[in-house]
Amino acid sequence: MASRHAITTVQKSGTIFQCAFECKSIKGAAGGGPRKDCMFGVTGLSPSRQRQILASLLLSALFFLLSACAAVDTLDTQPFQDYQSAISSLKDSSDQALQGVYQEELDQFKGTIGAGESSKVPQLLLDFPPDSNFAWSYPASGGNGSNGKPLFASIAEMRQTMAAMNTQLLNYAGLLLVLAGADDSTEFNASAEAEKFDNAAGELVHRLTSLDVDTGNVDSGDLALFSTIAANLADAYLEDKRVELLGEILNEGMGPLQTFVDMAQRAMVLTAKNAQTQYQNTSPDLARAVVEGSSGSALDDLLSLNNQIVKQLTLYRNIYNGYGALPNSQRQLIAAVKQSRDVSLGELINYIANIKQQYENLNNRSSGEPAGD
Repeated sequence: MASRHAITTVQKSGTIFQCAFECKSIKGAAGGGPRKDCMFGVTGLSPSRQRQILASLLLSALFFLLSACAAVDTLDTQPFQDYQSAISSLKDSSDQALQGVYQEELDQFKGTIGAGESSKVPQLLLDFPPDSNFAWSYPASGGNGSNGKPLFASIAEMRQTMAAMNTQLLNYAGLLLVLAGADDSTEFNASAEAEKFDNAAGELVHRLTSLDVDTGNVDSGDLALFSTIAANLADAYLEDKRVELLGEILNEGMGPLQTFVDMAQRAMVLTAKNAQTQYQNTSPDLARAVVEGSSGSALDDLLSLNNQIVKQLTLYRNIYNGYGALPNSQRQLIAAVKQSRDVSLGELINYIANIKQQYENLNNRSSGEPAGD
């Protein structure tokens, strides 16, 4: 018994033909029930013409399938490369700038002692906590005042912490690039990567807390840029390469990224406050010497100190703003993925350029004028 189910009737160049399914019931093997065999055919044409039509239909179907596969496999990774490159530049420029500030403060501290201000020497004497065999610290009393930790030491510790934070940002951008360019041969253990980010986030919280950065109730889960939820989405994405899943991974990272940025900005605010404290501890003596005329270089020293603090605060503000541009940069990356367009990172790139420029200004110590914005 056979049944024919017509799909459509087509007229081409005056010729009418039908495309149809034809199914036949065939007696099964012994002990088995009947089965159906179905086939696709073209009627109303000569056998040779039918073969031409079938071949054309098969080619069209094959082209459709290949096009669908190509849409997944040819995801443009350029936006992810641009994002990684911008974060790498932020990492390098901020680290270079903090190194420049550290060297400036160290040179000034050594110069002060060399000029006979022996009262600062105790700041160089290290403390060793009795409950640890390997820990050490600079004196904590007096904050960054005359009897406490020297400012160059605070900057060195902050630089190390910011370098660790920048490394995590760069690792995250690299991970996104790997996912965007993934193919069937890509080896990627999403759960293992999530664990690495969680461990690194826990270490960052410890570092920030030890530097007296106000971390509030933030824990490693809040600061891990690639979470367990993101790892599950990554597994699903690697399974079928649906672009919308990659967008969901980026969206999942927005919360931790915002917390990450908040911690980095708080660290910069603390660094700026430390610089202001040192200025307030140093400038009154210089001002008094200017008024009393007790030191011929006091006026030049005070102007130089003003120039230095203004340059440093401007630099810290640019680094602060650079981190602040990261969430919007990731939103731009999400839009680029969804709309298949280039990523717009102008805001972040502009702040990176400002950091580099301010670093150059910091190194130019010949001018006695405070640097402008």
